[in-house]
This record gives sequence, structure tokens and C-alpha cells, in this order.
Amino acid sequence: MSTLAEPVKKGLIKSMHLLWLLTRIIVPVSCLVAILDYYGIIESIAGFFTPAMALFGLPGEATIALLLSFLVNFYAALGVITTLSLSSQQITILAVMIGICHELPVETVVCSYTGLRIPVSAALRLFTALGAGLILNLIYSLALGG
Repeated sequence: MSTLAEPVKKGLIKSMHLLWLLTRIIVPVSCLVAILDYYGIIESIAGFFTPAMALFGLPGEATIALLLSFLVNFYAALGVITTLSLSSQQITILAVMIGICHELPVETVVCSYTGLRIPVSAALRLFTALGAGLILNLIYSLALGG
């Protein structure tokens, strides 16, 4: 029994550390988004980006999640996504775009070690994410007749 207890204990400790890390990111971002929404700032941002985001079948509010994921990380974007009312179609499109183009400042530097120049890496990932979002929205529109 003791041979099983040690790995379980280590796993639980690691899990709690990860939970605490995610909580420290997601909860403040969610609270900040709720405050911005309360004061109408989210609505202003969303209104400005709604025409562009419509190309991807997303509401303007999704801009904040995309920008946070592109510049910060998945978890900051997750904090925003949890405050939005999105359909499964919209979540899928948003998730694919975020998966392709997340943490640009860090990941482009990592890619530079392969010989790929930073501006090329950033542009490639950004345009691929936008293209994937457009294509997915087109596929959903054609499949669902919308």
C-alpha cells in the first residue's frame, strides 16, 4: 500500500499547485472582465470589433479572449471565455484560433531557435489562426445553412 501512497501524494501536491496557479490567473481575469462589463467598457470594445469578429462567426466580446491568448496565455483567455455566452460552434472556432496562435511573445522566441525569424513566425501563426477561423466559420455556415 505504501508504494502506491507516495505517487498519489506527489500527484495530489502537484495538482494542488497547478490548481492554485490557474486560480490566481482565471479568477482575477474573470473579475476584471465582470467589472469592465459592469461599466460598459466590454460593450464598447465589442461594438468596435463586432464587424471583424463576424467574419469568424464570433461576437465582438471574443476579441478580448483572443487578444489575451495571443499576448498572455490560454488561462487568461479562459478567464474571459467563462464570462461569455458562446455556442458550441463559437467555442470550437475560438479554441482552434487560440490553439494555433497563443502566447506569441514567448512562442515566437522559442521558434526563433529553430532558425525561423520572429516576425515570420508571428505572422505565420497569426494568419494561420485567422485563416482557420474563417474556414471553420465557412464550414459551419455551409453545413448548418446559416
